[in-house]
Amino acid sequence: MSDVIDVAYTYTRAEYVMAMQRYHKSKLQVRRDLVAGIIALLGGLYLALMTTVVWLGWLLFVVAGFLLALVVYGVFVLPRLIYNSQPKLKNEYRLSFSDHGIGFQSEGIDSTLQWKLYDSWRFDPDFYILYHGKRDITVIPRRVLNSGDADRRFREMLERSIGPTK
Repeated sequence: MSDVIDVAYTYTRAEYVMAMQRYHKSKLQVRRDLVAGIIALLGGLYLALMTTVVWLGWLLFVVAGFLLALVVYGVFVLPRLIYNSQPKLKNEYRLSFSDHGIGFQSEGIDSTLQWKLYDSWRFDPDFYILYHGKRDITVIPRRVLNSGDADRRFREMLERSIGPTK
């Protein structure tokens, strides 16, 4: 099949932050860490105020604070820091998807990527997120696939090229 899907877009700050938050929430076990942090916080508070093992209460309190701070940093602070510190994220991206690979152009970049670079992918109402490596992703806003049946064709291309969504 020689289907080609061309898109051009520039990330907005809010869009990039939202995509990264979804990525971090899917990879960092945020719910588990929040529950563990709150339980440790409450346990530490109880031990520090109601028992004689005050040192253990303070230790749990510190561990809980650290765990909760990591979650807040990873989900809320880090995506904004990355967007603000990376000028390339503010440039226009021009991508051309085909069964043979992905043509990628941006300021200073003109490249062709092979589909085998990607391990898996997922989508939600706002984004396609393509995973490569342990922590690397490519985010494609679904808003750029709104012409005709481009969204459906792109999803079929991902299934052919990378495999079913995970």
